[in-house]
Amino acid sequence: MRNNIPTAALSEFVNEVADAPEEGLMSYGLELDWESGTRSRAQTKPMLIGPHRVSRSFTWKADEPRQLMGNNHGPNPQELLLSGLGSCMMVAFVAGATAEAIQLESVKIDFDGTLDLRGFMGLGTNSTVGFPEINYTIHVTGDATAEQFEDLHRKSVAHSPNAQTIVNPVALTGEIICTQIEG
Repeated sequence: MRNNIPTAALSEFVNEVADAPEEGLMSYGLELDWESGTRSRAQTKPMLIGPHRVSRSFTWKADEPRQLMGNNHGPNPQELLLSGLGSCMMVAFVAGATAEAIQLESVKIDFDGTLDLRGFMGLGTNSTVGFPEINYTIHVTGDATAEQFEDLHRKSVAHSPNAQTIVNPVALTGEIICTQIEG
């Protein structure tokens, strides 16, 4: 056990996926329901890890602060995006440290990003709609050298699915199913 991750299980899972790549395919999903105003409720769907179905029944709310027409009942979508990015990078960092026999005492990732809402509002400027840049700082204490931590940082970004989804273009496909209100 290192960093509260069972090292034998980590090694066994890596070997299992190396021997049977289908064991490493993971499928996720969630449903969002509009509640009111800018507030929505998200709920996870079961996920698949290889052929194994894993029950996931987590819910949370997203909302905007009052200054953005919301009621401040939860983190906003951008905070959730940064949280998902940071959490995924954290998993990659800690799992990588564990695989490299690095004992961690503490890890904190501090994220910042700035949006220009003129793009979202369609005000005809050259403003981008998304974050043009996301900045972060990793604060880490452990038994590795600065060079080992820098290498671990590079690997955690390279191996984080969420970081790579943001860094590399991804297809976003969707459809709409409409039901008209009668009356």
